[in-house]
Amino acid sequence: MAQQAARYGVLGNPIAHSRSPSIHADFAQQCGINMHYDRVLVPLDPPQAFAQQVHSLQAQGFGGVNVTVPFKQQAHAVATSHSAAAQWAQVANTLVFGPEGIYADNTDGAGLCADLTRLLAAQGLGLQQCHVLLLGAGGAAAGCIQALHQAGVGSLVVLNRTAERALALAARAQALGLAAQGGVLGQAPHEVLQGNADMNAATNAQPWVVVNATAASLAGHSLPVHPAWYAQAVLAYDMMYAAQPTPWLQALQAVHAQHALPTSDGLGMLVFQAAHAFALWTGHKPDALATLGRVRAAL
Repeated sequence: MAQQAARYGVLGNPIAHSRSPSIHADFAQQCGINMHYDRVLVPLDPPQAFAQQVHSLQAQGFGGVNVTVPFKQQAHAVATSHSAAAQWAQVANTLVFGPEGIYADNTDGAGLCADLTRLLAAQGLGLQQCHVLLLGAGGAAAGCIQALHQAGVGSLVVLNRTAERALALAARAQALGLAAQGGVLGQAPHEVLQGNADMNAATNAQPWVVVNATAASLAGHSLPVHPAWYAQAVLAYDMMYAAQPTPWLQALQAVHAQHALPTSDGLGMLVFQAAHAFALWTGHKPDALATLGRVRAAL
């Protein structure tokens, strides 16, 4: 008798575009696991629809789910226990169903750091040698700060359309022991870092990685980032991904064509965070880099 397929899925709205089914199918094939992975469209209303869907899938025998926008905060709320990463960020992208309840984790930060490490290695650099400029102060940004701190980044600047959220997220990062400052998109480095001599000096002396954690690329928009932030940048990274460079990356490539600022979209982050989720569910660690190559070719 054939072994019954383990059932997993990804919940979101919209969800038809998700590459997660093909990523996890590749992982399962590598590891010899019989897995069935579904896209699940969750209605935005009523507010309890997400929790109801999660409990329904758990009752149907699913082993767990990935969660994407706009339900990551609700994923944290529906869980009965949490990883340190999910608890700190107050958002979750991976749920594990078990006899003792629902366990929530946030693998986004681990996925981002794995991809940044891969890309920086090509320049002979590591995250420990870099500072990070994070654009956006929502759940996507919050979900990565603890991992960036654990990876040893030198310092962090958070820029957001509203200063209040950027300053609040920077203060939380400071509480972890990470040097951090917040400001408004469009502000120059000296405007954000005035009064912080150490971080101000770092903008001119050490490499910076610029990470777009906003949804601007989904809307087809670029971002009002002061050009001085790119003076010491060694990588511009957009968490969004597409077959072609995102609008923000296209704008950067046009402006920085002469000295060729390296850029990347977030497909690697998607694959690496999925590998962490897959390991949580199955205990197997797939070759995420091999999967990334195949998924990239299929875009």
